[in-house]
Amino acid sequence: VEADQGPLGEDQTVISTTRVGQRFFRDTVLAAYNERCCITGLSIPSVLVASHIIPWRCDKSNRVNPRNGLLLSALHDKAFDIGLITVDDDMTVRVSDQYARSRDQFFSESIQFYHGREITLPEKFPPSRDFLGYHRANIFKG
Repeated sequence: VEADQGPLGEDQTVISTTRVGQRFFRDTVLAAYNERCCITGLSIPSVLVASHIIPWRCDKSNRVNPRNGLLLSALHDKAFDIGLITVDDDMTVRVSDQYARSRDQFFSESIQFYHGREITLPEKFPPSRDFLGYHRANIFKG
């Protein structure tokens, strides 16, 4: 039986770039938040992301600034990156109205559940209110 002539699943060599300073940023944010997601408290470093509040591509001067970081679970990092969630000036989580009435049980339990709840703040390098304001104005889908 002949296989469909689709992709072969081969490896290809590519030239890529790497983020210089990203390891410093991650290590600093991990330490600041005691290796716990500031929203959920999850403490498994392999699924935690040092998330940029203002994206890397948007602000060269604050790429490695730990005050431009939140330690988030991979799920909450993605939700933050696409504007599904944000953090208000009172350091509480806000979930986008676009999905607030979702009937998806997993969404309700893993994201909507945190709406209005305070994040855990680090002793050193708390998130900048200015950076969070940028996120709400430019990324969050309120």
